[in-house]
Amino acid sequence: MGLNRIACAFGKHKVDREGVKRAGGQQVGRCRNCKTPLEEIEPHNWAAMRVKDAGLGRRAIY
Repeated sequence: MGLNRIACAFGKHKVDREGVKRAGGQQVGRCRNCKTPLEEIEPHNWAAMRVKDAGLGRRAIY
């Protein structure tokens, strides 16, 4: 589990295939190791979603 967390820190997330759902015409899921929200950009190509921080500023959580 430790090496997987380090891989997530460098942006190498692995999607949890059992939790993939369709939302707004896209497939979304979470990382298997760190639970970061992911979206499918292209078939079999996942990227971390930008999640806004409740409108409190220009910040965004990746």
